[in-house]
Amino acid sequence: MNQIIYFCATYLIYIASAYAFLHVILKHEQRHHIKHIAIIFGSGIMAWIIGHFLKNVIAHQRPDMANALLIPNDIYSFPAGHATFMFALAFSLYTFDKRAGTIIFILGIISGVSRVLAGVHYWYDIVGGFILGGLIAYIVVVSTKSFRS
Repeated sequence: MNQIIYFCATYLIYIASAYAFLHVILKHEQRHHIKHIAIIFGSGIMAWIIGHFLKNVIAHQRPDMANALLIPNDIYSFPAGHATFMFALAFSLYTFDKRAGTIIFILGIISGVSRVLAGVHYWYDIVGGFILGGLIAYIVVVSTKSFRS
């Protein structure tokens, strides 16, 4: 069971990113590829950056790492970086394709729960990432609406 939790907590972010990229390339019209990828991954990257900035400002310590299944790169936990990125990806992809966005959203939930079970986050870190990722994606999608055709 620990291997499954470790896999989901560590690698689902890469699977979700690859799925989002390939979905846009294979399922969207070619003339929209660059715009959609820029909006989807731009919101994810922006959310990741803002999330890491907020982590350092809030400076909320992680759970006791003595029994954690993995060792994160930073010492702060709120908001959860993986959750922030994945939910920004999910919400922005959802604006173009509801089914694909829902799949990324589910992967984000699985990843978030796995990171709590792995002992590197509290549940509210994941909720904070969900809210921040959704907010950033909303801002990016609305602000780029005039550039979309």
